[in-house]
Amino acid sequence: MSANNTLPTTAVPTTTSTQQKEWKGLTMDELKMRRAKSLVLREVNRANLSYQFNNARDNVSQNGIRGLLFSNNTITGLKKADYLFLGAKAIGILLRLYSRRKK
Repeated sequence: MSANNTLPTTAVPTTTSTQQKEWKGLTMDELKMRRAKSLVLREVNRANLSYQFNNARDNVSQNGIRGLLFSNNTITGLKKADYLFLGAKAIGILLRLYSRRKK
């Protein structure tokens, strides 16, 4: 037997520095942080939607359906003449649309 004869070792793939630079994946810590961030953003958005829904529901219960269209300041500032004016404008627009449709 010659001195150069050694037992074969198991082939372990080695990575070169260029192969390591090509890897653009995320580490486990980065994945956990992104998941936590998305969960927090989802909860914040859910709370915001719930807040807006409750405000809209309260506004409707206090001011009727018109509470959806106008803010509280606008509703309290409108007078009967303003409602008549808005109604006349709306009727005029609807009549024009209806007359165009008939043609």
